[in-house]
Parts: sequence; structure tokens; C-alpha cells
Amino acid sequence: MKIYSYIRKSTKEQNLEYQKTQILKYANEKKLGSVEFIEDTVSGAKSWKKRKIGQLVNDMEENSILLVNEFSRLARSLFDILEVLKTLKEKNCSVHIVREGMIIGDDMNSKLFTFLMGLVGEIEKDLIHSRVSEGVSNYRANNPQKQWGRAKGSQYASKLDDKREHIVELLQKDISKSSIAKMLDINYQTLCSYVKTRKLAA
Repeated sequence: MKIYSYIRKSTKEQNLEYQKTQILKYANEKKLGSVEFIEDTVSGAKSWKKRKIGQLVNDMEENSILLVNEFSRLARSLFDILEVLKTLKEKNCSVHIVREGMIIGDDMNSKLFTFLMGLVGEIEKDLIHSRVSEGVSNYRANNPQKQWGRAKGSQYASKLDDKREHIVELLQKDISKSSIAKMLDINYQTLCSYVKTRKLAA
């Protein structure tokens, strides 16, 4: 069993020594043994999988222990925190949150805590979705002159636009669409759709 500690700061002004001191004090009190520190300087907004914690979680062996000073060191998003905990739980690893004196492992209290965090996460997700929807609706209501979405009758650019004149020329010569598709090395259905939407033939 190995003991790891992930300590992170998001700015140069923050000090990792405080986190390290608190974690070493906790490890000594719990008689956990030697601690291997993984230090990181990165914003908590960055996905945990793209930080050193991602590599650490991936490398941790079964039954290892991860020490962090507080939940926010793992990630800023509740969803990311839950994902880290879930991944470690699947490896039978436990997480010790030093500040709260909390151990998240495989006992009933840990399972209940993880369930409640998941529930809170779902509520938070719904609230975020609701706020975004309300924000968009309010912005549209306050900007009625702005065109939203694709204008009626407008057309998307097509990869066949640069062949348009050639296609029209061939159609005017009464050459079949299947023959045109073969000549231009394009999909027959794509050509038919293009001709129809661009109204290139009667």
C-alpha cells in the first residue's frame, strides 16, 4: 500500500508548504507512514484528467491512499470531484480529506456520502442548465432585432459549390445525374440533394 498526496496551487502567490504541513501532520497522527507528494501549479478549472492528478489516479495501485488538504484541491467542479472519487473507488483506493478529517473508502458512510454528492451534482447540473436557459431567453427577449439561428430560406455552404457552374453546364446538356456523379467523382445522393436544394434543374 502506498500513500500519495496531491497538492495544488492555482497561482504563483499561493503556497504549497501550508498544504504539505497539514498533510504531514495528519499522516503522522494517523500513523500512515511515508507520503509521496505530487505537486501541481494549475487552475482548478482545468479538467482533472489533464492535470497531474489525472496521471496520479491512473497510476495508483489497488488499496493505495490519496491525501488532499480539501476537496477543492481535487477539482473546482463537483462533477470532476465525483469522477475522481468514483475512479479511485473502483481501484479500492481511499481518499482522505485532511481539513474535514474525512475518509472516503468502501464503508457505508462513504457510500452514503458519495450518493449524496452525486445527488447534489445532479441538482447543480439542473440549476446550471436552468440558469443558462433563462439567460438565453432573457437575452433574446431584450434583443429582438438580432437574428437567431439560420435565416429562413438561407443555405449552408456545400463542398459542391465550387463545382456548381460545371454541374449546371452538364445538366443543361441533358446529361443524367448518375453520369455527372461519376464524372465528378461525387456521391449520387449528395449530387441529387445539391441539385434539389440549389434548384439547379427544373
